[in-house]
Amino acid sequence: MKRRDLLIKLKGENEILSASLDEKTDALNYAEALHLLRRVSFHPTPEQVNQVAGKTPSEAFDTIVGNGTEQLPAPTPSMNSWLNVLEENPLENLPQEIRAEIEGRHRTHYFEFVNWWLNNMRSEEFPSMEKFTLFLHSTWCTEFTYDTLALLPPPLLYRNNDTLRKNRLVDYNKIAEAVSQDGAMIMYQSLFYSGKGAPNENYMRELMELFTLGIGDLETGSANYTEGDIREGARALTGWRTVAYLGQNGAPANRPFETFFVKAQHDTGGKKIMQFGQIAPITDDENTEDLVRSKEVSGLIDILFNERGITVARFICAKILRFFVYSDPGADNMSIINELAQFMTANNYNLRKVYKKLFTSQYFFSDEVRGCQIKTPPEFIIGLERMLGVDFDSLQQSKTRTSVSSLEQLLYDPPNVGSWKAYRTWLSTTTYPLRIKYAKEIVTSLSNTQLFDLVKKFPEYNINFTNLLSNLTNYFLPVSLSQSRLDTFRQILLNGMQESEWLSGVTSNNSSVAQGIRLFLDRVIVSPDFQLC
Repeated sequence: MKRRDLLIKLKGENEILSASLDEKTDALNYAEALHLLRRVSFHPTPEQVNQVAGKTPSEAFDTIVGNGTEQLPAPTPSMNSWLNVLEENPLENLPQEIRAEIEGRHRTHYFEFVNWWLNNMRSEEFPSMEKFTLFLHSTWCTEFTYDTLALLPPPLLYRNNDTLRKNRLVDYNKIAEAVSQDGAMIMYQSLFYSGKGAPNENYMRELMELFTLGIGDLETGSANYTEGDIREGARALTGWRTVAYLGQNGAPANRPFETFFVKAQHDTGGKKIMQFGQIAPITDDENTEDLVRSKEVSGLIDILFNERGITVARFICAKILRFFVYSDPGADNMSIINELAQFMTANNYNLRKVYKKLFTSQYFFSDEVRGCQIKTPPEFIIGLERMLGVDFDSLQQSKTRTSVSSLEQLLYDPPNVGSWKAYRTWLSTTTYPLRIKYAKEIVTSLSNTQLFDLVKKFPEYNINFTNLLSNLTNYFLPVSLSQSRLDTFRQILLNGMQESEWLSGVTSNNSSVAQGIRLFLDRVIVSPDFQLC
């Protein structure tokens, strides 16, 4: 595929899709299994494809995604040494050298945390957690460098990441409640300073605009909330703080990085939100951490979902489609969004059920949505590492992080609260050459032994060259190839040898066969459709 053909393919993103959300019930073939795994993970290994192919979509989904109660990845021993350690606030009149030391440790720990998450993406097996966690981070984003001066303490970022991973498959309103009490979000959105008589409106505005409703209804265009709703909701969220610093005034002892409640800073008056939403005034005896959390924080979320339920569902389902399926669903595909949103409201906004409905549907497996997504930076870098079976040490993990960052997605440090623009912006005159450069570096790093190990993971690798070529091209490229392209890849992989000679050579680890595999990979990574998934 030429670059021009890639752009033509992407220009067709808004075409009307004929497939529906009706369940696909027949077994997945190899290409369909790959398509599913590419979208819900950072590219599968050959073993994972073989594990899923032959299952029905429903069976495959359960195998890949799990039920949401599985054990979560543990922090490294090095991370455990700082995850519960409070530092002084570097912005509170400390000598410059002390401030620099604290901020230096914050940056070191932040990089270590991002390396850890990227390594989870690279090494995870089933269930697939990290793609769903990244979706929530991209939606409910927080920033390490969250203003011109301040850094969010990395232990808070880790806890935020853990919260998103734990809640990746739960009811979406429960995610809204959990993140509204998350320490990183409380600091990032200045709820840390929100109090009675001076409520901070930042979080309430973003809660409705970016996290649940959107400014206007996707179908009608009507406004989803008013400035009055923002003011009243902000009053309901006053008084919440997080233990972020050593020696912090009013912070409870022995609760590092936990969220806590300051009674005197909470507005106990009644609040009216939207047409019918009411939060009753509370007495002094009721002004406690547990009661305010249940009556006002959870109560506020309940109002949003009760008053604007289908609007929330449309907004979130559109985000899900853009992230996992189709970067620009467009007005022509509003019927898919509406159908999925109706299903979401009927199932208490449960994300696992929504994902299963989507990822087992005829729509998801239709030709129109295969190979139409531009890979995100983690999908590109981590995906290639997973395809090739690369296992990096800690130094090379940092190289992975800097590569992903150079491709303009620094995890936990998006450009703003609106997250990354994503999709077509991932490819530019700056990032496209860098993608090729990093991919070539990864391929060049492979030994001949690693090249042979890769090929030997595919069935009939030393028996049927045509089948092997088909499996390899399907594995690395998301779209069907023309016969002329297949012939080109065939000649490159053969490297001047006859098929029988090549098949014999792959068994005996012939160096000419290894060179052919390397040349094949070199051609794959510069193919424009390698940018797609």
